[in-house]
Amino acid sequence: MESTYWGRRVGRRGVLRGAGLGVAGLAGAALIGCGGDDDGGGTTSGGNTGAQLTATAVGTTQDANATPVPADQVRLAPGIYQGPLPPSAAELNPGVNAVYGGVSKMVYLDPPRMDLARTLSCTIYTTLAHTNNMLTRAKLGPLADPFRVEIEPDLAESWEVSEGGTKHTFNLRQGVKFHNKAPTNGREFTAQDVVKTVEMYSAGSQADVFSMVESMETPDDYTVVFNLDQPLNDFPLNVAAWSYIYPVELVDDEDLRQQVAVGTGPFTQEEWTQKERSVFARNPDYWEKDAAGNQLPYLDGVETYVQSDLNAHQAGLLTDNYGHFAAPTDDVLDLLVRESPDTIVAGVFPISRGANINGFQFQLKNPTYQDDRVRRAWALALDANEYDLARGGDNANPEGAYSNGPMPWPLLYDAYPTAAANGQWYQTFDPAEASKLMQAAGFTADNPLVTEVQAWYNRVELSQLILPAINQNLPEVNITFREVDNPTFVTLMSDRNFESATGFLWGPPGYSMDQWIYPFYHSEGSLNYGSIVDPDLDDMLVKQRAESNADAQKEVWQQIWDRIHDKLYQVWMPERLNRAVHNNYILNYRTHGWVGTYTCYSGAQGRSIWLDGGKWAS
Repeated sequence: MESTYWGRRVGRRGVLRGAGLGVAGLAGAALIGCGGDDDGGGTTSGGNTGAQLTATAVGTTQDANATPVPADQVRLAPGIYQGPLPPSAAELNPGVNAVYGGVSKMVYLDPPRMDLARTLSCTIYTTLAHTNNMLTRAKLGPLADPFRVEIEPDLAESWEVSEGGTKHTFNLRQGVKFHNKAPTNGREFTAQDVVKTVEMYSAGSQADVFSMVESMETPDDYTVVFNLDQPLNDFPLNVAAWSYIYPVELVDDEDLRQQVAVGTGPFTQEEWTQKERSVFARNPDYWEKDAAGNQLPYLDGVETYVQSDLNAHQAGLLTDNYGHFAAPTDDVLDLLVRESPDTIVAGVFPISRGANINGFQFQLKNPTYQDDRVRRAWALALDANEYDLARGGDNANPEGAYSNGPMPWPLLYDAYPTAAANGQWYQTFDPAEASKLMQAAGFTADNPLVTEVQAWYNRVELSQLILPAINQNLPEVNITFREVDNPTFVTLMSDRNFESATGFLWGPPGYSMDQWIYPFYHSEGSLNYGSIVDPDLDDMLVKQRAESNADAQKEVWQQIWDRIHDKLYQVWMPERLNRAVHNNYILNYRTHGWVGTYTCYSGAQGRSIWLDGGKWAS
């Protein structure tokens, strides 16, 4: 996938002079930070500064007949790479270059429980990425396309789609064993584990993933057939995103399921200390092998630590206490390279998934926000370009900063979009027209719309940039902000129990377009937090599910894209670039532009990571 992003990116410090959101006292919003060299560069040892955003820039196929590379070709050269990190010579062929041993030390988020059926969150997902498997999984690592999601076999070694997309047959691996610990004690994985897990998810957090499953058949212990009540050719993609398989014993024991993680995965859970860390040990009975026939995983273990303090996380990377980091600005990348010139590598590129927390959403149960004019006025009163500049100018562009909505842009556009793709309400900053819309809806400066927005995620941006800008530019509103804790926010959102607008949280990344849109926009979708009822949009959402022709399906997606950008059920903002950092002695790991980081959603790479030195190596 090609992107002209790097050719269009403009110098930020020059643009930043005098920039702000038009909000008195913010003066460029230094509280959030900005910076970087005039050309958006930074240190470039290791090269790749002109890399195109293409799959061929980072991937190739493994050669099982290859020989080990010299020691000086194992690691990538240190420095900052503008674009996705290419594979090192050793990473092209792990089967002949990987070494066994050592313990990687990574950062994760504190899980409240081990039950992904109750809470669909990366806090739990990262643990299960070590201990469990799915039917299918995303291709990750240095050979994967970072801008799209391709799937590969996991517990299902093959699958077939038939009867017009309504029948999906998964052929399971034989001889796969659950961990040799209670409650499974090393027993064999079978089709019943799949059936029971799907039934559990269908009644819980993944109802939309399996809502079209009319029935399941198990002709034998190693075959599961899903019969759908509507065509959905992307079903194998959907189950690769969130649906880790639990053993029957944990499905049947809800209390125990909250406390332990036991599966068929590459590591066993040895310790879980809430608010501190988890410890995983190599599963000696793991079923998977690399291209050369070597058993995975290579590591002896993985330790994941809770570290929510950005400065402490950064310091931990420099002292080899943590192996990865997401840098907020180019200035931080420059600092990391200066402080640790031999071990830091970074890939700087736009994310490719849909939105997550970068904006806010309206509550359509409230008659005030059923009025298109009110929603559009809020958008017109907010200058997305100046917001982007206040946060570092990552999307600064003569065509306008792209605001990342929930539909992944690589499925619709060949190049990283600009504001033109977002439509008129995002391209135009027009407070005067916003006032006219509010006045037409019955509000004036003397009789403003008084309301409160609550949020946990993106709370700094909402409270200090976004909402103050709307208040200042639109006298017909008086918006206050209330910070709530994460459980309160998630409850307000999931119960649709907010009066006007709330922060935006989309949740785990889906692997198909359908997962990004149907649950959140269909009037009967379980994740339709804003209570949207749009019959025309419902029709489009159903139609794209049933469409088997790729070009025709893309046309429907474009119609959905245009409608949600026009209707503004949510308002999105530009997002920072992905500044992925990890120590270069950690081999076979990459942050993925769509799937995520080791902290959230790409921790399954632990099964194929190996260490080339460093103090964690054995």
